[in-house]
Amino acid sequence: MAQWKPLPDDLEPQVFRLVVRLRELRDQLGVSMSALARKTPYSKSSWARYLSGRTLPPRGAVEALSRLAGADPARLLALWELAAQAPRAGRRPDEGTQTGPRVGIQTGPHEGIQNEGTQTGPDPAGTRPGQSRRARTVAAAAGAVVLAGLGLVAWLTSGGHAFTQAHSGSSSAQRPGVLPAGYGCTYAWRDGRLYAGHSTTSDRLVALNAGSEDAVEVQCLLKHHGLSPGRVDGLFGEHTEQAVKRLQRAGGAVVDGMVGPRTWALLRR
Repeated sequence: MAQWKPLPDDLEPQVFRLVVRLRELRDQLGVSMSALARKTPYSKSSWARYLSGRTLPPRGAVEALSRLAGADPARLLALWELAAQAPRAGRRPDEGTQTGPRVGIQTGPHEGIQNEGTQTGPDPAGTRPGQSRRARTVAAAAGAVVLAGLGLVAWLTSGGHAFTQAHSGSSSAQRPGVLPAGYGCTYAWRDGRLYAGHSTTSDRLVALNAGSEDAVEVQCLLKHHGLSPGRVDGLFGEHTEQAVKRLQRAGGAVVDGMVGPRTWALLRR
């Protein structure tokens, strides 16, 4: 099976987790895109879009792949539900027959913001050319403000988050990975399995770019096994991925850098 291409950097985390799981199931089946198309109601090009993260697959495609691979459909559909609720409008579920413009791209003369040079109809009634240009300018400025706000949010949830923690007086709502000193690990053995105090899962999929308590647990357990994941910050970055691959290589598992049931078993022993 050919190696997968990296998923887009701007993919929503919920969509990322779904696509990673779908790729994992296709690898387990060991079938090509063409074979997958023959075994399901969805075309080869559709599966290529779904498994590259370009288009969110419809519910039916997720169910079809789940049945083929003998996986738990309820768990996979739960991932799909989260992905379908992701705020990024450009990657909505593909219904297989959609041929119109993507959501968020306006092409008609009455859709508000128009693309100069491609307008084919008159301005809305009562709108003069000067007003149309001013409307576009105001909309562009508003968009810049929104983007700047998003950039500020990204800064606050990374290195700049220490500032908000110092001034908010509360850390209970902080996302994993923003503590300057990193997370502590409290190890304990239960029923022959090792736990580090952050998560008890043994099957939840954790992969590159994930940020969660599960990721903290992975990093703590890697540290226990002498495989440095970098700072224990709850962000599954490249250092953590490389440490996971070293663990998988030593344990005889598939070396893909993703933590699934087989790798959890290696971590907890």
